[in-house]
Amino acid sequence: MRALISPADEAPEKPPTRRGPRRGAGLALAAGLAAITAAPQSLGETASPPPSPAEIEGIVFERQQLMQQLDKDAETLGNIVAGVLPKARLAEVTRSIAEGARDSVAAFKDVAPGGRAKPEVWSNHAEFMRDMEAFASKAQGMAKAGENGDVDAVTGLMVDALPCKQCHDRYRGPKPP
Repeated sequence: MRALISPADEAPEKPPTRRGPRRGAGLALAAGLAAITAAPQSLGETASPPPSPAEIEGIVFERQQLMQQLDKDAETLGNIVAGVLPKARLAEVTRSIAEGARDSVAAFKDVAPGGRAKPEVWSNHAEFMRDMEAFASKAQGMAKAGENGDVDAVTGLMVDALPCKQCHDRYRGPKPP
């Protein structure tokens, strides 16, 4: 607790010296250069160890839950713009879609094959992540239109903000029999 220490209890600062860099600075610089040269060379590689099978299982489960919620929200949004459900839910649903899109970007950041994700998700990971970022950005734009209660604007943005079919055709495998 900082309040219990008086200024007299703190160690006095040493005056700066002009004798050149600290003795350990050379080692720190060498370690930093070694870390830079050992850094991954592509986006598909990570500096941390790959996830364990149990961690991958958890990541895949989380992605599946996110995608299922996005599917439910997209269906609800379709019913709102069709006039089946009240327009009053527009802001809530578009906000949920934008949050799900943002969360799905984070869920696919780490290379964790599994579920119905095709190998292309990982072999073209940088391109896939650009597509996911675009999805999140466009979903956020749709959510802003939804906040204003503008069903017509949301309807006009839906195709670009919800590229589910295009993405699934390219990056998602079929359901197992």
